[in-house]
Amino acid sequence: MTPPQRAEIELGLRRFVVEELLEGPPGGEDPLRDGEVDSLGVEQLIEYVFEVWSIELRDEEIVEENFESVAALAALVEARCKERAGDAGHEFAVHDS
Repeated sequence: MTPPQRAEIELGLRRFVVEELLEGPPGGEDPLRDGEVDSLGVEQLIEYVFEVWSIELRDEEIVEENFESVAALAALVEARCKERAGDAGHEFAVHDS
């Protein structure tokens, strides 16, 4: 199976943030960029990435730059999915949550 595209990842991340982490509709275009997600929400996002894409973020990846926007996090997830897909003998799987 081919790795998911960034737009697909971004859509999933955005949906999770809006439906699970925010108490109401987002106040702007990007809830991460607009500071609407707190540190507990970031932890939940890390878990969501693992549950859906089987990507365990490395300690060095859990930095502000990768969580500054939904697009930035989607780019990281896409890169890790492609990295894993490039590993010989590894299939890529997406899990619905």
